[in-house]
Amino acid sequence: MTTRIWKFHVEPTEETLRLDQLISLRTGLSRRKARAVLQMGGVQVARKRVRVAGRTLAAGSEVLVAHDDSLGIPPDFQVPVLYEDDWLLVVDKPAGMASQGTQASDQHDLTALLQRQRPNQVLALQHRLDQGTSGILVIAKQASAHLGSQFQARTIGKTYLARVARPLDPVVVDLPIGRLRGSQPARYGCTGDLEDPRPARTEFRPAGPEASAFVPGCWVVAEPRTGRTHQIRVHLAHLGDPVLGDVFYQGEASDQLWLHAWKLELEHPVTGVRLALTAPPSRFLAL
Repeated sequence: MTTRIWKFHVEPTEETLRLDQLISLRTGLSRRKARAVLQMGGVQVARKRVRVAGRTLAAGSEVLVAHDDSLGIPPDFQVPVLYEDDWLLVVDKPAGMASQGTQASDQHDLTALLQRQRPNQVLALQHRLDQGTSGILVIAKQASAHLGSQFQARTIGKTYLARVARPLDPVVVDLPIGRLRGSQPARYGCTGDLEDPRPARTEFRPAGPEASAFVPGCWVVAEPRTGRTHQIRVHLAHLGDPVLGDVFYQGEASDQLWLHAWKLELEHPVTGVRLALTAPPSRFLAL
């Protein structure tokens, strides 16, 4: 992905310009490209997405423009459903797809895809997976099915699979995670000048027989006991064993991020039944 971002404030002399003209003037994009970015949802005014090319803005208005030249037409495919009832929809998110809208688009993510396929259904994402991560993602179809209280109480069991460059002994990392101050795009860490560091705990162990059918390599099972942004990636990087393909955290370059949300255990928010969900790590299987 090659996302370019511009952020500026409207000058008094620019109040009469159409928004597509203003974007073209400030970014160097053609007006045709500016209109395409608007339609994708890549323009925010005062932190709200706008799409009207002919709109004019008052002086001082804050404008953010995000353009990703790798985006094509919005995706259209059937996402594997792992579980569904009247309250919950659980899917297997493909790697490489954002869980929800990005700065550059609110049409190319998994939530938008599902909403296009289910236009009359309320869909509320209950947690997120990083764009490069595949696996279990839970969506509530009704307000009564929200899982916020379970995530806060840490009663949801989460198990991930990761591939690293060298064998890793069983270890528990219990270190806070915070955003590295001033990082853009946002990068997180356990040490250094951190903004709002919060407790984070992850238990790691070598994968057992479950990894026998995978591409040969060093496989790790990760069980995060908290839910911080990039938690597994940051804790493995802190150990000096970043996820293979995670160049953002100094991992070895690869054609993919070798991280998968494998299992999830939770109490059904309406029926109270304990659900044990699994997303087969099919992209890791040896051919």
